[in-house]
Amino acid sequence: EQAVSTAQRILALLDSDRMKIEAMGRRGASAQRVFEYAQTHPILSLAATAEQTGLSFPTVSAVVGDLQKAGILREITGKQRRRLFVY
Repeated sequence: EQAVSTAQRILALLDSDRMKIEAMGRRGASAQRVFEYAQTHPILSLAATAEQTGLSFPTVSAVVGDLQKAGILREITGKQRRRLFVY
């Protein structure tokens, strides 16, 4: 029962986050690519995300900022450079 409950909560979280991304407007497509990457790599760096998604570093940086504001990603290093984010 606990596993089913956990799976349901995860699916609800994914749906909720997906709806937030759909409301982002013009950056929504890029945000969706970063979001999909974050689902399989819950701890991510900007450089690795840019490389793996095929998006430019500035685009990934802007999208990650948007995802932070939406409460989807959280920065965990407290640094200015080589930051890591967690989903």
